[in-house]
Amino acid sequence: MFQYFQNKIWSPQTSPKLQPEDAPIDVYQDESDIPYLAEVDQGGTVYRAMPVDPYTQDEQLPKEVQFNLDGENQDKVVLVPGGKTWTIVDYWSDVRDVIEDPLVVSPSSFGSVHDRAVEIFYQIKGGQVDYGSDHSHQFGHKQLGVTYEGLIPDWSPENPIVLIGKGYGATTILHLQHLLSTNFFGQQTSGKMIKGVICLSAPHRGSTLPYYLGFESGSKRIVHPLSLLQLLLSLIHLICYFACLSRLFDFQLRDQWNLSSKSEGGEQSLWSAITARSKFSRLGDNFLLDWSAEGARKRYAGDVRHQLDGHCFYINYITTGYSWISRITGHYWPRLSWENLSTAFLSARLGQLKLDEQVLRTSSSNFWQNDGVLPVYSQLPPPHQHVLMNISLDDETYDPVKRELQPGVWYNVYVEDRKKTLLFNNDPFLTSLPLIEDILKLSCVKRVNEFLSANTENFEYYYIRGVETSERLMMMIMNKLFVHGAGDINKHLAEMTYFSSKSASPSSSSYISQRVVKRSSDKAGLEWINKIETIELMNSPTRLIYWMNQMQKMRTNSEDADVDEKNGGTLFSSSSTMQGSMFLHSRRKMTTDDYKATMIPTEKRYIS
Repeated sequence: MFQYFQNKIWSPQTSPKLQPEDAPIDVYQDESDIPYLAEVDQGGTVYRAMPVDPYTQDEQLPKEVQFNLDGENQDKVVLVPGGKTWTIVDYWSDVRDVIEDPLVVSPSSFGSVHDRAVEIFYQIKGGQVDYGSDHSHQFGHKQLGVTYEGLIPDWSPENPIVLIGKGYGATTILHLQHLLSTNFFGQQTSGKMIKGVICLSAPHRGSTLPYYLGFESGSKRIVHPLSLLQLLLSLIHLICYFACLSRLFDFQLRDQWNLSSKSEGGEQSLWSAITARSKFSRLGDNFLLDWSAEGARKRYAGDVRHQLDGHCFYINYITTGYSWISRITGHYWPRLSWENLSTAFLSARLGQLKLDEQVLRTSSSNFWQNDGVLPVYSQLPPPHQHVLMNISLDDETYDPVKRELQPGVWYNVYVEDRKKTLLFNNDPFLTSLPLIEDILKLSCVKRVNEFLSANTENFEYYYIRGVETSERLMMMIMNKLFVHGAGDINKHLAEMTYFSSKSASPSSSSYISQRVVKRSSDKAGLEWINKIETIELMNSPTRLIYWMNQMQKMRTNSEDADVDEKNGGTLFSSSSTMQGSMFLHSRRKMTTDDYKATMIPTEKRYIS
């Protein structure tokens, strides 16, 4: 069956031009994406490309593009948040440290991806918001909205911008580019108007969080009446009902959906506001559906099939390293770090949440590893879009933001520590508050923080042992209650005996590392990293001399170790110490020409 679809499914990779009908291209990154095939139309054309962009039909596509952070040709950067940005805190403090004077848009926090993308367009370009007659008629809200002056009135294909989105804002950016490429706004727009898309923790494939909070799949009701989501919807409706509250918390939904009271010309009664009975909550044109796995899949296999533009670079930062896997149950649990404290409970629940596979179109366990509120699997790009390489970012040097990039393809960047990225860091945006800053500067707080930082590994060791021991006990009790067989009980007893016989003194770093899923770069990513290492080494004579001296020392140590081995000592293997492309075996000091001669061209290494 998979082979059948391989011969049917194709996708433009670096060019938006249409491909031949019979061009077989495997658009799936791995077999875990195969369940998405259940959504496509088996009888006709599937994942068909969108209309060809008139601006790119006959012109040659660029081979490489680069994000210009400074200088005369500095790119105009627009920041797209996942929700409402409040004035009391700086949600973008990390990005502002790198990019000078970026522009920030503010779409509706709880609107749908379509409505938010339309609002962003008019906030940047200027004009009165027009959600589209067909869309507005389908979901029963007003077609026209607020009028904006425009942050960049001359925004055009000749004057493109770079969009940076966090969370829900990232998926909104991609939908905006789709609307531009299909000339939805009727202003001769083009996907070329966006030079680059940078995503951080984006729910490309939807999330399981809405289901845990009360979202009901395949139901006309959408939200369970006794759930946290129902409470949130009621709160939103009540704020929109009362004009005084709406002025304080502007969700940009009141006028669009007529959510004001009937006395003010709206459609809501107090009871309908309390129970959240409105077209906004019933018809699915809201954040709930677009955050879910079903809503995200609808964007890939439904009417919206966004293709990557051949002029635009795409960087996708996937946050990992916030959870660890249990050897007993396979569930994921949050790590003990201050970044996880606010989301620890949600992370633990998402790490073991089981849903109907007909809803997810894949196993629930694929969604278990998470960064607190979003599964790692959810952050993967849509399965029909081409990923050029996967990079495990362990040093800022390899951050794609600093490099020339191939347009029209994804750069997947797995990030365990956001401090190693160029644009983002791990500091919560609340730390920008003056009060929080003053508290963190207190000497007692500093001492506590230093103590916790120094002993985190030991705490995590005992924390993991405690969780896994509890899981074994629970499984033993369940086995005894439901009698699944004495073999299982004996197996768990043997496991408990094995672990209890181990030394209680923690070898914490190794114990934890065995339970943390390590992401690694693929072949293309490794070649790309090696190329960067070579460039960095060639451009830095001081670094080159340093490594040559290091190699000379290792050669001398290796020769001394060989002598010791002959005298009964232990053999020192220099190859176990030298790792990476910059560590080369040498019997003498190398010159720059010698080093260049040893480097295999990237293309040849990739082919081999």
